[in-house]
Amino acid sequence: MLDGIDVFRITGARLRHLAERQNVLAQNIANADTPHFRARDVKAFQFDSALLRSQGGVAPLRLAGSQAGHLGGTRNGAAVTTDRAQSYSEDPDGNTVNLEEQMVKQSDVAKNYDLAALVYKRSAALLRTAVGRGA
Repeated sequence: MLDGIDVFRITGARLRHLAERQNVLAQNIANADTPHFRARDVKAFQFDSALLRSQGGVAPLRLAGSQAGHLGGTRNGAAVTTDRAQSYSEDPDGNTVNLEEQMVKQSDVAKNYDLAALVYKRSAALLRTAVGRGA
């Protein structure tokens, strides 16, 4: 129902992206002592990504151009996939997981998730107010 409203679609896509990144980082930490394990990360979230294009019959998000000189805005976005991270060090056993680096990334995910959840919550409250059901 709310997927037809851009702010809910965008924040929902961001929350799904952050949940996937949290899962990948947790796998990295779980395999910190596994020989030859390569640390992975999720590609950065792109505002104009495939996540925001036509989902479940909902029209895709389009950039508005009010003048002829404006850019068209037709780029191919990257899907959420995992790739090997550029790690600072490699252990003698071939493991590239740096626990300090993973902890910093996890705190970044938590901060961004809280922000996206707050945007979603406030947008829902605004929508309830607009239809007369109060906050």
